[in-house]
Amino acid sequence: MYQPAPRCRIGEGGRPWDFNGEEVRTVEWLLLFLVFGINVPVWSVFSILRCLDERRRPASAERSAPPNRLRPADVAVLIPAHDEELGITLAINSTLRLVPAVNVHVLADGCRDRTAEIAAAHGVRVLELNPGRGKAGAIEEAIEYFQIIRRFAAVLLVDADTEVGADYLTHALPMFDDPRMAAIAGYVRPPWSPEDHTFTGRLLTSYRARLWTVMQWMRYGQSWRNINVVPIAPGFASMYRTSVLPKIDLNPPGLIIEDFNMTFELHHKRLGKVGFSPSVNASTEDPDNLPDYYRQVRRWSLGLWQTLRRHGVWFGRFWFATGALMLEVVTSSVLILGIVAGAVLLLLVPLTGGWALDWPVYREVHAVLAPWLSPFDLAVFLFLPDYLVTCVAAVVRRRPSLLIYGVGFLFVRAVEAVATMWTFYRMWRTRSSGRWTSPRPPTPPEDEAEGLPALPAKPGARRVVLLDAVRVAPVVTVVALGVVGVLNVLLVAGLLLATVTALTAWHRPGKAGLQVSSSGAGDPPPGRV
Repeated sequence: MYQPAPRCRIGEGGRPWDFNGEEVRTVEWLLLFLVFGINVPVWSVFSILRCLDERRRPASAERSAPPNRLRPADVAVLIPAHDEELGITLAINSTLRLVPAVNVHVLADGCRDRTAEIAAAHGVRVLELNPGRGKAGAIEEAIEYFQIIRRFAAVLLVDADTEVGADYLTHALPMFDDPRMAAIAGYVRPPWSPEDHTFTGRLLTSYRARLWTVMQWMRYGQSWRNINVVPIAPGFASMYRTSVLPKIDLNPPGLIIEDFNMTFELHHKRLGKVGFSPSVNASTEDPDNLPDYYRQVRRWSLGLWQTLRRHGVWFGRFWFATGALMLEVVTSSVLILGIVAGAVLLLLVPLTGGWALDWPVYREVHAVLAPWLSPFDLAVFLFLPDYLVTCVAAVVRRRPSLLIYGVGFLFVRAVEAVATMWTFYRMWRTRSSGRWTSPRPPTPPEDEAEGLPALPAKPGARRVVLLDAVRVAPVVTVVALGVVGVLNVLLVAGLLLATVTALTAWHRPGKAGLQVSSSGAGDPPPGRV
C-alpha cells in the first residue's frame, strides 16, 4: 500500500517539529492572508490615525452650531415595508423619538397583511403601493408623491426591522455642517437575545456581530477626512442630503438591491462625501437560520456584483480601494473553498481505513495536498488566528459569548464563500425587478400577541450560553490536543488570557433601555394614501 511521505517528524531529536521550509512557509502565508487579508491591516492604520486625530479635535456635535445647522424638523423618514406587521411598530416608535409624526412616511409596498393599518394607527403618513414596486421603486415613488426633495433637507431611510438609536440625529445632523457631506452611513449595533434563537441562530448572529465589528472598523478609516472611499451606506438606517437625490438613479433596471448603487452613484458622479460615525447607530435583525442567512448573503453579493458591472471602472481612489477589496473577497473565497475541498479529499483516508490510497488518481492527489493541508497548519495558521479576531471582537463588543460561538465561524465563512462565488457567476445572467424576499418574520411583540396561546417561559440568556459552552467544549478540547510541541503552552495561555479578559465584561452594568416618547408635534398627518 502506498504510504505518503511524512509531513513532519515528532520526537526524533532536536526540535519536536521538523518543517519542510519552502512548502510550509507558502501555505502559512496563504492561511494568514485568508484570516487577515490586506485591507484589514491597511484600513486599521487609517482608523487608528482617525482616532488620534479626533482626540485632538472636539466632536462636531460639541462645536458651536452654525445658524444653518439642520434640525430634526428638516428630516424626512422613509420606512419601506413589505408584510412587516410583526415588526413595523418597533421601527416607527424608534423614529418618533427623533422627528414629528408628520415627518415619518411608511411605504406599504405590495403588503397583504396589516402593515399599513398598524402604521396609520401610529399617526404617521402611509403610502400603499399595489402592485408592489420593490424597495427601490417604493422609495422613488414616495420621494415624488410626498415631495420629499422640496419639503425636507435630508431623508433618513430606515428598514422595517430596524430600531434607530435615540441619539441618531443628535450626532448625524452636525455632520451635515460640512457642505460636502452628501450621505451618512449608519453604524450597525447588533442586538443580542440568545434565548430567542436556536443554537444555529446564536452562531449566525454571533458571527454577524464579529463581521460588523471588523467591517465597521475598516469603514471608520475609509471615511476619515478626505479619503472618502466608503463602499456602501447601508439601507437599514442611512441619511442622504435631499439635494443630491435628483442626480441619483434610485431605481435602475436589473439591480437586486439599491444601497450599493446609491453609494456608487455618489462616488461615480462626485456628488459629495459619505460620512460615518459609531455614534450614528441603529440596531437591526440578522437572519437566525441557515437558509435565510444564505439567501441574504447571496442577495447582497449579487447586488454588489451587479452594481460593479453597471458602473464599470473609473479612475479614482474609491474605485482603487473598492477594487482591492473585491479582489481580496474573490481570492479569499477561492482559497477557503479550495481548503474545504482539499480537507474533504484528505479525510477519505481515515474514513476508508486507508484503502482510498489504493486508487491511483487519488494517491497522486493526496501526495500533492498532504504537505499543504496538515492539521497543524490548519489549527495554528487558520483556526487560531481566526479565533484571535473573535477574541478581539469579544472585548470590543463586551460579549464574552463570542468566545463560545467563535469555534464555528470558519463554517459560516465557507457558506459565505459559496454565496460569493455563485453570485459572481450568476451576475451575468440574473436581472431583478427589486421585488422583496423577506426572511422569517420576528417574534410578535407582547402587545400584538393577544389571543395567542401562552408560550412556555424561555430560559435565561446566561443559561442558554452556558449550555452552548458545554456543547462546544469537546471541539475546543480536540483542537487544543492537536496542537503539540512548544507552541502548545503559549497558545493555550493566550486563549486563557483572552477568555479572562473578555469575561470581565460579563458583570458589566446594563445600559438603560431606550425610552419611547409620544409622536412629535406638527400638523396631523393625512393617514393612509
